[in-house]
Amino acid sequence: MCDTCSCNTLRQSQTLDHHDVPQNTRTSDSTPTKSQNPIPSDWEPPSSPISCFFFRVMCICLTLHWDLEFMWEIFREPNGWENFHDLYLKQINQCSTVQGLVLTTVAVFISTLPPLKQIDYAASGPYTLLSESLVFSLFGLLFQLYTSVVGHSYQKQKTFEALKRSRWLFLCHIIILSIPVYTFGISLLLLIFAISVTGFLSSSKSAQIFTGATFALLAAYLVASIIPSPVYPRLHNFLYYGTRKTKNDFGNRNGSGQDHGKEAGSVA
Repeated sequence: MCDTCSCNTLRQSQTLDHHDVPQNTRTSDSTPTKSQNPIPSDWEPPSSPISCFFFRVMCICLTLHWDLEFMWEIFREPNGWENFHDLYLKQINQCSTVQGLVLTTVAVFISTLPPLKQIDYAASGPYTLLSESLVFSLFGLLFQLYTSVVGHSYQKQKTFEALKRSRWLFLCHIIILSIPVYTFGISLLLLIFAISVTGFLSSSKSAQIFTGATFALLAAYLVASIIPSPVYPRLHNFLYYGTRKTKNDFGNRNGSGQDHGKEAGSVA
């Protein structure tokens, strides 16, 4: 009798183990692991193809990324929002120093006469470019000063909570942060164009040859620096898959470009 009871007890325990262990295993295997702070649905690409296209364009121009997922990965870290703006303000201060040098250089070109008649940067074309560069340099310093003053208010967590409500609201915030940088870039490009136009319109053949060789070399340097950088695969994906709605449509095609992009995006 005792043997029968012990045998039945053993069978029941094995049956319970058989039902419990696989159930726990199936639960742990089938349940997907979700991130603690997934990206808000309001930050996802829009469903409309036209809105999605403009969303992709703004993300590429402002963050050098396909969407806002990388930005969310930064902001969900402890003090990520504060550290992001602290790094940005430090870079703006460095940009202000370089902007002052550009402004001084342009002012010297405008206020002085060319030492050689063959290289006349006081002609209508170069002088117009120099004047525009001076204007953008002044506005660039103004925007950089404004951003440095009000930038500390952007570091507050309540600002981030307000910007989480809409993808377009957050992109407008990034536009405000990008205006000083783009203004500096435009002023610098105008100065370079003014120098190049002066060289190409010069009556000296040697000046034209040296100007062409210099800019050809700089263009080669620019292409050589873009191709191995994370910007190239993102630009390639944008041109070919710009109207796709989700990142999964092109994630497998991107390869390691996104992995390197996470390292370079913080600097951008």
